[in-house]
Amino acid sequence: MAAVGVGYGILSTAPLARQIPFSGARGGEASAAAARPAPGEIVGRLTVSRLSLDSPVFEGVEAGTLARGAGHVPGTALPGEEEKSNPSLIAIARGSNGAAVASLRLGDGVRLMTGHADRRYRVIERRVLEPAQFRLASTPGARITLIAPYPSDYPGPAPNRIAVALERQPE
Repeated sequence: MAAVGVGYGILSTAPLARQIPFSGARGGEASAAAARPAPGEIVGRLTVSRLSLDSPVFEGVEAGTLARGAGHVPGTALPGEEEKSNPSLIAIARGSNGAAVASLRLGDGVRLMTGHADRRYRVIERRVLEPAQFRLASTPGARITLIAPYPSDYPGPAPNRIAVALERQPE
């Protein structure tokens, strides 16, 4: 029964992530597209020691990808390469990782390791929203936004989403 719930949660997250409106800058899109990772390729690792969250981040938000870990939403900056004008969005399916995202508090530290860097971020905002209310560019100063179904243990499609905005910490 739990496998059905997890599978249903994954399937309900993937369409949401594909439908998220994005209003960030897309300069240099043609050259960046050539360097983009292939769908399903690992692009980083997300960790929060306080919550024992340790998840790979894969390119894409297909159900199979989200079943393996977090998914980077195509069309947003790659994790670790985000800028104020082009933030990154990472979708997380329900289950233990979704519950961990829902448990993040303001000021919590989040670590993101990529092939290029090991960066630290801080939670600057948490919002519970209806899926249609989410807009990536609506959090000033956010470099990365994590989004997950909320509540993470809801039976069936979760009625809301939790959006957790992160800003990069100085090195």
